[in-house]
Amino acid sequence: MKIYVKVFASLRNKYPEINDLNPLEMTISEGTTIAQIIAELNFEQEEVKIILINGLKASLDEAIKEEGCIISLFPAVGGG
Repeated sequence: MKIYVKVFASLRNKYPEINDLNPLEMTISEGTTIAQIIAELNFEQEEVKIILINGLKASLDEAIKEEGCIISLFPAVGGG
């Protein structure tokens, strides 16, 4: 099934071509977890602190169940 992945902030250093307007299209098997997607993208799990599936908070062990999902990955963010 096809999904779309967006990366934000410092995670874009590895994939500068992936952004909000140009997500990465991936083909995965049903039941693939977020942790598996992160590994396939060559990110360390510790690099990804916020995960959204279609705008809703998700966890590393959550499995993708439907085609066309948008996965958003964020590093730890801070401000001051």
